[in-house]
Amino acid sequence: MMEAALAGTDSFHAYLVLGAVGGSFALLVFTRKSPELILGGALLLLLTLGLVPLNLALSGFSNQGLVTIACLYVVAAAVYETGLLEPAMNKLTGSIGDPNKALARLTLPVAALSSVLNNTPIVAALIPMIKQWSKRKGWSADRFMLPISYAAILGGTCTLVGTSTNLLVYGLVQETPFRDQLGFFDIAKIGVPITAAGILYLIFFSPKLLKARDEALKTLGKTREYTVEMLVREDSHLDGKTIREAGLRNLRGLYLIEIVRGDLVLAAVEPMTKLAAGDRLVFTGIVDCIGDVLQIPGLEMAETQVFKLAKDSGNARLVEAVIGPHNPFIGKTVKEGQFRKRYNAVIIAVVRNGIRVKAKIGDITLRPGDTLLMLARRSFIEQYRFSQDFLVVNGVEDLKLHASRKTSWVWLGLLLLVGLSVFSVVPVVVAAMLGVAVIVGSGSLSWSQAKQSLDLQVLLTIGFAIGLGNGMIHSGAAEMAAKGIFSTFGQHPYMLLIAVYVVTVVLTEMITNSAAAVISFSLTYGVIESLGYNLMPYAIAIMIGASASFVSPLGYQTNLMVFSAGGYRFGDYIKLGGPLSVLVGAIALALIPMYWGFDL
Repeated sequence: MMEAALAGTDSFHAYLVLGAVGGSFALLVFTRKSPELILGGALLLLLTLGLVPLNLALSGFSNQGLVTIACLYVVAAAVYETGLLEPAMNKLTGSIGDPNKALARLTLPVAALSSVLNNTPIVAALIPMIKQWSKRKGWSADRFMLPISYAAILGGTCTLVGTSTNLLVYGLVQETPFRDQLGFFDIAKIGVPITAAGILYLIFFSPKLLKARDEALKTLGKTREYTVEMLVREDSHLDGKTIREAGLRNLRGLYLIEIVRGDLVLAAVEPMTKLAAGDRLVFTGIVDCIGDVLQIPGLEMAETQVFKLAKDSGNARLVEAVIGPHNPFIGKTVKEGQFRKRYNAVIIAVVRNGIRVKAKIGDITLRPGDTLLMLARRSFIEQYRFSQDFLVVNGVEDLKLHASRKTSWVWLGLLLLVGLSVFSVVPVVVAAMLGVAVIVGSGSLSWSQAKQSLDLQVLLTIGFAIGLGNGMIHSGAAEMAAKGIFSTFGQHPYMLLIAVYVVTVVLTEMITNSAAAVISFSLTYGVIESLGYNLMPYAIAIMIGASASFVSPLGYQTNLMVFSAGGYRFGDYIKLGGPLSVLVGAIALALIPMYWGFDL
């Protein structure tokens, strides 16, 4: 009877843990609360109830995968800051006259770089380069932006350090009896084939699948157009002049669409229409040209706060940024959140799904993926370029060091990281720390920049997620969930492999890929431990599945960054990314059993 009571207690504890984890999932999917707050709160609940030992709950923060991820953020920031990619990219694309060949020339090196670097800084560095280069060539930048994001994701599947989820799963494997069965290039057995197939797919099919959208944009003549309002000042020399005399008729990339004079709206403004003091002039144009209207003498921004910011010490600049999926302003209006007070920046316009939101700025409720055109100081860009609040896609290129004398030290740091890891001279985490030491010690990246590059939200999310995973295993909740999986998919190892992969992909699209990888690993380890299967095929499936985020702009940071820069819509991701997701899954699930057997 005593044993039965103990078994009942254990079962009750397992249900409590499952309830906490399930509640966390629900909050992650249906609310906009930060994932680290949700997972940290769930872990605190388990600790308070005594359902997980303290050492297991906090073991995630000593996990070598997490420490390695932190180091890679610093290395990637140094690559970005020193402009290490620009000479190579300029050389690769300089002489190409065909956009399809240019796509092939871009995707291959991007995938190769992403195999050893965090892909977010790579894409961030390429966005302004591709925009300028496309403009010179007379091509539409949207031909390249989404394929480049996908190429970066694919390339990350080729090595252990290619993505944070690879490192995370690697760190979790190191805490099991299978710790010696996963080498630096082992995942390349699957990653290289899916990357090669994925890039071929992008080269041959992206021009066709994105073609209709290209032509529609050309017909409309619009790419992320914004509308700004300017006031004719009382003392302006423009008072009494015609539109033509004021030089407002043939502005580069800008068009005067209407004049608001008191309660009167003058639409389809004629060249001979005379201006009057107090007129509100409504201009529309693309982001690259909006800055020109701010320089027109005699005009000022219609919003007084914007005008004051623009005059302040000459440090104001136009910044284009995408609202990140965990920005605290999501679900709030600009006015409610006191946007200017928090960020010391003023929103000029908001674009959603490629269309400008036609409402008073203060009344707009912000959503993930919204693109903001802001007037902000240089300090804003420096502070938030590595933040999860915003993904800055325009206005950062002038902040790079471009210190060619420093790039040799960055190369040395990269070579140490990769070389020492490949040849197993030292553990991966030690190699990453040595790379950071060389980069920071040489001054290629300052210590303050190194600290700023760390994504605290991601690191906390990983640490808390590992703690929850440990709680599931310790309490028996993982084993209980495994029994549920058995009843659904049976105990056939290959069917379980498919289930693990599909569940990981779905979770990655719904919640953060780090949390998806940890929870999938915890459930999977409980299953294979009870069945006596080999962990490695399932670990590889989780690595690939946690990176296979192609059908949504919100599933992966680089997808969200190009969402704005390329002027895409959600349908573009489904159209191009849907078949790619199926292709990657089919190849991975076909190849994994060929290299890793299910039996021990």
